[in-house]
Amino acid sequence: MKPIVIILLILGFSGKLWAQSIPSLPSSSTLTLEQCIVLALENQPSIRQSVLQQQLADNTVEQTRKSQLPTLSGYSNQGLNFGRNVDPYTNSVTNAQITTNTVGLGVSWTAFNGFQLKNTLLQQSLTAQASHFDVATAKNTITLNTLLAYLQVLTAQDLVTASEVQVSVAQAQVERTEKLVKSGTTPPFNLYDAKSQLANDQMQYVQTQTNLKAAMLTLLQVLNLPSTTTLQLIRLEGTMIPQKVTTDAYQIFTQARTVMPEVLAADLRTKAAQKGLDLARGLAYPSITVNANWGTSYSSAARRSMYSTDAVEQTTTGFVDVAGQSYPVKVLEPTLSAERINYFQQLDNNQYKSLTMSIRIPILNGFQVRYRTTNARLQQQLAESQAESVRRNLRQAIDQAVNQQQNANERYQALEQQVIVLAQSYKAAEARYNAGLLNAVDYNLAKSNLDRASINLIQARYERVLREKVVDFYRVGTL
Repeated sequence: MKPIVIILLILGFSGKLWAQSIPSLPSSSTLTLEQCIVLALENQPSIRQSVLQQQLADNTVEQTRKSQLPTLSGYSNQGLNFGRNVDPYTNSVTNAQITTNTVGLGVSWTAFNGFQLKNTLLQQSLTAQASHFDVATAKNTITLNTLLAYLQVLTAQDLVTASEVQVSVAQAQVERTEKLVKSGTTPPFNLYDAKSQLANDQMQYVQTQTNLKAAMLTLLQVLNLPSTTTLQLIRLEGTMIPQKVTTDAYQIFTQARTVMPEVLAADLRTKAAQKGLDLARGLAYPSITVNANWGTSYSSAARRSMYSTDAVEQTTTGFVDVAGQSYPVKVLEPTLSAERINYFQQLDNNQYKSLTMSIRIPILNGFQVRYRTTNARLQQQLAESQAESVRRNLRQAIDQAVNQQQNANERYQALEQQVIVLAQSYKAAEARYNAGLLNAVDYNLAKSNLDRASINLIQARYERVLREKVVDFYRVGTL
């Protein structure tokens, strides 16, 4: 069979598999493009890092939301005093060993602080939403890299197959020329030319195998798999059918800027920077804080006076005259004693409560409000400029993608026609060469032209597939 016929049959066989196996992959012994993308997303550390950054941002938002609630704290102090000290219960000086204990609860709530907590929560919520789009951006990057590596492997496989066909045709031509030389039909130098062409084709075959190994290694690295892993890839369906979709670059950009995650993330960060300006301005407002406290205490030195039922005679300072004789006045008084107050009774008796509201009015704070407001305004302008750069880069990327897609499609169509014409030219040259009407140089030139055009057609085919899928990616936001 002629080389072009064999090559076209190979290219048209979309179900052909590259016979290798994947013992390390549990899902299947074959991988489609979609499976490769899923595997790359699961294995790439950059995706896991983006997800962790997203979780950190979400946790920060939740922390700020909870910080708006009042704070409740409890405390307990235990003391043991030796030597000369002040009794905290009576405030008298004593040399006794005293054990003390205080317990209490405190509640603090910031009622107003220039909307600082509110604006902080809004700013962090916007940043957290942007981090979600950062994860999507990282996934899109990995997806496009996987697509490129996948198509490079398919291209290299087709080039190896085409090179095998070229070697087999060249080998058959050498054998045919040897027979013609032996029969005296053609001069010996035609055999040398045929062997030279065979050597060139064999060298090209070795090069295509090297390129295939390099392409496979690139795909393994994108999938984050060991270089010793063997892959079995299934070909794309319908890659020979041209796309019939209007490729208006501006229309695609108008739609893409509403769905592409990098643009949405940049817009959210611009809004977060605007909240930063509100935060800086809020420093000039008063702040109101409400505090409530409850506490009680215990002291081992605490005593209370107790009167007993027994009475004792006590001499007073008064006197009475009886028959001219003065006698001191004596009375009966109950006995007074000191009794220790138990722990829980002291805690109940010594309770104290307080409710306070404090207002802080900033008057002069080193012009911090002015400088922070200026910095926040600059940060906002920087975020707006960065968002504009993201949109500009997206527009330029879409312009380039559409231009490359159109060029790839035109190049493929031109090469397709060129292969058809060169195949007819080669068929005529082969017939004339076999009839002895054409020298080996012209025959080899016709074969080389066809081989080169066939290889270019294979490369152009996958280049067109890549460019069309990139344009579709920008058009719908996914492959």
